[in-house]
Amino acid sequence: METWNNLIDKFDHLLTKIKLDSTVKISGREIPPLVMGFALVAICIGIWTYLEFAGGNKIIATLIGAVVVILFAWAVAQFGALGLGDGIGEKVTVPTAEKSSSMDASETQPDQQQRLMLLTFGGVIVALFVIFQMRNIDSVQEMRTEFRYSELVDMVKPIQDTIEAALLSGSTNAMDFLDSGASGLPDEVLVSAEAHGISIIDGQIIATWKTDESDLDGVTYILTPKIEDGEVEWATTGTCGGKNAC
Repeated sequence: METWNNLIDKFDHLLTKIKLDSTVKISGREIPPLVMGFALVAICIGIWTYLEFAGGNKIIATLIGAVVVILFAWAVAQFGALGLGDGIGEKVTVPTAEKSSSMDASETQPDQQQRLMLLTFGGVIVALFVIFQMRNIDSVQEMRTEFRYSELVDMVKPIQDTIEAALLSGSTNAMDFLDSGASGLPDEVLVSAEAHGISIIDGQIIATWKTDESDLDGVTYILTPKIEDGEVEWATTGTCGGKNAC
């Protein structure tokens, strides 16, 4: 803890030396700390969003990330220049004499500025959350699709077990007899609005999602068996791969 406090003190001293909390001038015009703070936070969010979506070289991304940290520290310093403490929650210490002379004139101003501070940091959190959701929306959608399609995949597993047992039974022509309705396999089920389609031809399982007009309508899951080193290996094909469903 002592090491951490020393590090914080050194960082505060550095910020004081480079005067990040001073009023910024652009083309001779002073930019209010509140406006500058909001602008720096917006720039940080923009850069962070670019890094999230663009990716790229890790070394460059690390350097840019360091720049973002400095800019965000500058934003905090700008908010701190409003007289709200350190910009993180520290209360301002005002001498008693000054407090009595200025209480009436600026009684509501600190409260308004404090609300602006809270709104700013609340906005940053919301923005980062939205960016995270946008960044990972594809992954979430894929997980949902795979979860839904597992209904059909689970229906196929018992059929796989039956075919594996038949292929490993020692019959050289077992593959030719592994069709729907034969060798203990279920009858063929045609695709409909209520049922998924299941068909077995020479050991190959062809499963088709039911016609429900969803994004999985008609998506196929095809399993082809092959005996290698005394074990049954299954090759997966069909249109489910393109849908990230299997």
